[in-house]
Amino acid sequence: MEARHGSWFRGLTGYQWTILLIAWLGWVFDVMDAAIFNLTKGQMLTSMIGAPAYKLNGPTIEGWIQAFFLLGWAIGGFAFGVVADKWGRTRTLFFTILLYCLFTGLTALCHEPWQVGIARFLTALGIGGEWAAGAALVAEVLPNRARAGAASFIQSAAAFGPMAAALIQFLLKGQAWQWMFIAGILPALLCLVIRYRAKEPERKTASENRSPVRELFAAAKWRRHAVVAMIIGVVGVAGAGTATYWAPNLVTAASQGLSPEVIAARISRLTFLSHLGTLAGVFLVPWLCTVFGRKPTIFAFFLAAPLALLIGLTNPTYDKIVLVMPMVNFFAIGVSASFVLYFPELFPTRMRATGAGLAYNTGRIFAIPIPILAAALIQHFGGAAHGGVATAMVLSGGLYVVGLVAVLFAPETKGLALPE
Repeated sequence: MEARHGSWFRGLTGYQWTILLIAWLGWVFDVMDAAIFNLTKGQMLTSMIGAPAYKLNGPTIEGWIQAFFLLGWAIGGFAFGVVADKWGRTRTLFFTILLYCLFTGLTALCHEPWQVGIARFLTALGIGGEWAAGAALVAEVLPNRARAGAASFIQSAAAFGPMAAALIQFLLKGQAWQWMFIAGILPALLCLVIRYRAKEPERKTASENRSPVRELFAAAKWRRHAVVAMIIGVVGVAGAGTATYWAPNLVTAASQGLSPEVIAARISRLTFLSHLGTLAGVFLVPWLCTVFGRKPTIFAFFLAAPLALLIGLTNPTYDKIVLVMPMVNFFAIGVSASFVLYFPELFPTRMRATGAGLAYNTGRIFAIPIPILAAALIQHFGGAAHGGVATAMVLSGGLYVVGLVAVLFAPETKGLALPE
């Protein structure tokens, strides 16, 4: 039986708390670095190509940049998942955090959209790899009874990261967009903590498994787990990405005629408010997974997310957007807390980081067409200045149908120990 909510963290050692905090901070900062671009992309691209060109082609450029970002995340998640299984979780965590901080900072030197696309790709390599290493490390250092609570705590980074980015934007209001990316270098200080405080789990050695990828796909059971989890991950990632990536465009479309300063303030305010819904979701979902099971919880949230988009984003005004987006984030991003809990449970220790990285990160390669398609829909239905953003977000929600089917074929792991 799984532990009750109140006993999830009881009896954890100081070192286990340290690992939990390191993993949480790593996620906070990688989500923050991702959100920095979401908050500044309009200002950045307008300064690069001019306001008329941005009005005409801005969403298309943004869609392609996000596609490059997802590609980097996918490659990083898979490649560094393998590295973490072969050479260790903590060393991989150290390197990937350093990587995404470095290229977030170097984005400030970009002068053309294609340069931004390359910088976002390289940043995403580190972000994807950090998740794979961190998820495996937490799953192996913490006892089974604590993993549901850890999933809630760690995935709260999906809210605190964008909130941190919005706070930086507020503090730097009136400054050039480059300063936002320079601030993204600061999380590299976490690497010093990892270097001196985190150690590799004793039961995981660098030489334990030489070919986790080959074994993952050779065994029918693990291959089936990987495919189902990857589909669930693609749908969850694409849904959450659609909600967060295009929300600033939604605010801009609903704020025609206002000054750039007022629009930026509205975007920051929406970011804070919408991620209150994220917080509620990520703290509730692991409890629901513990009580009702992983499959019913994921299924319910996959069903509710597109319904929230459909109901809330019909003829949106700014006031309506502020009311609706917390609900959208509650379902679309909140469900991701189940992935932190569920995906490591599907694979044995020797291939856990590889399998979890494949499911949550490598699956993003199949989500690459989503922002490109969304951008095309935005242009087709009137562009950024009209109702195209809301329409594209609603239509993109149709992807959840695929996720609902995949959940039906997923194994239930509620109450089971991690496979060895």
